Amino acid sequence: MSVSKAKTLLQSLRWYHLGFAFVWAITFAGLSSGDRAFAGQRLFGLSDQACALAAIAVAVLYERRRSPFPPRFAVGMGVLLAAGSCVYYLTVGGVLDVSTGSLAAGVLVGLALGFSYVLWQQFFASEGASRTAIYIPLSALLSVALSLLVSLLPDPARAACAVVVLPVAAAISLRRCLREIVPADPMPRMTAKLAGGTVRALWKPVFCTCAIGFIWKLVSHLFAVPGGASSAPALAGMALAVAVVVLIELFSETGFAVLRVYQILFPLITGVFLLPTLLGLEFAPLAAGMLLFGFEIVNLLLIVTCAVYASERSLPSTQVYALCVGPTLAAMLAGDVVGTGLSPLATYDFAMAVNILFVCVYALSLVLFLVAFTRKGGRGRERAAEAAHDVAVVGARHDAPGAAPNEPPLGAESTVRSADAETCVESAPSAPGEPAGPSQGAADIAALLDRRMDALGLAEPFSPREREVVGLVLRGNNVPAIARKLYISENTARDHMKSIYRKADIHSRQELIDLFD
Repeated sequence: MSVSKAKTLLQSLRWYHLGFAFVWAITFAGLSSGDRAFAGQRLFGLSDQACALAAIAVAVLYERRRSPFPPRFAVGMGVLLAAGSCVYYLTVGGVLDVSTGSLAAGVLVGLALGFSYVLWQQFFASEGASRTAIYIPLSALLSVALSLLVSLLPDPARAACAVVVLPVAAAISLRRCLREIVPADPMPRMTAKLAGGTVRALWKPVFCTCAIGFIWKLVSHLFAVPGGASSAPALAGMALAVAVVVLIELFSETGFAVLRVYQILFPLITGVFLLPTLLGLEFAPLAAGMLLFGFEIVNLLLIVTCAVYASERSLPSTQVYALCVGPTLAAMLAGDVVGTGLSPLATYDFAMAVNILFVCVYALSLVLFLVAFTRKGGRGRERAAEAAHDVAVVGARHDAPGAAPNEPPLGAESTVRSADAETCVESAPSAPGEPAGPSQGAADIAALLDRRMDALGLAEPFSPREREVVGLVLRGNNVPAIARKLYISENTARDHMKSIYRKADIHSRQELIDLFD
């Protein structure tokens, strides 16, 4: 993304577009017992993660029957988040029984977080690749600042933020974002074939993120890092990771490669692992912080990839998220469970814990080495599989109820972004019989538009922006391509198309093209 394009996108940014930061801030700093030891923290964490996975599964079932999620769901998410935070602090304060309160708080917060993840993913997927690459990293950057601020507050103020301020801000921002979504034409159902294509296209970054997430959780228990995710090393690791991702997404023209990023991180992380063994246990938190740094980089990039992949192929965003980020959450839960069972060993035999850690890390590095250097023939087969998957998506769109024959839905996409790089290929074909093909010059299109507009004599003429949109449609561009070229969101592009249809008293892209025959 060029600097000029980034500036253009930032000018249209609104505060509520970064509302995901409020949810992250609660996760990293809001729900923390501070300096006091909390016996129910592990039970809270395990139930929290398990219920988040359950909420994502429920959202998948809901999306298969009805989409998109209505804005009122944001209010329910905020209520669950506030209630869970309230129960958590009542338990920390000794008002509620530790076991019962920790479990109840974990269930409420986990359900709220799970639904929050899929609702925000729906918004990100509706905004297109360029805006998603801005919104997610900047949301993470804001969450670091908020987490640092909240962690410095005294306990009563931290509780007020977690119970009232952050949930309310999260609900308001999410509701406003969901209200901006313009529903696209009917999208295909996530069939087994489409799900298999998604897995084949994205399994490498998913595997990498799952592995690092598992080891991060395991190491946090083995080293008994104080403060968990709200500790200074953890916040520093996350802040550094967010800064790296922001730089990658704002100023990289070729996108990112999760596996290559991990290959760079591995020697650095491994070197930090040696510090506790060589210099003492006081360096153990640094190891956990470095792991969080590596995990947050690949995790943020994976979230961006999921949103972009769902957007560009007009696939259900929640189901793509469940296939890709769901395994990451499950791996982190598994790391917590294993770490909880192994943590007593650390007090008796620290060397054994280090050996277990290095066996896991080096086994992972070996697998990733073999994965990253596959033969070119294998890569060619993967590209062919991805191409076949895209064909299946297009075919499913044509079979969708209400779709006009020989006409792609309004949200059809021709951009392909792989897990290794971002390559935009604007190859949307002209509709059958369309006189204005991609080879026609912009001046010819403008002249044709002027003549035809005079002949049509519309009661309500097209605005200058709508004229730009019509011109791009006549040159063979679809909605995502129009959004990229005009530096607007796909929702805004669809709004323009709907307004054009209304003013011209037509109902499809083909009818618009026929007007200028």
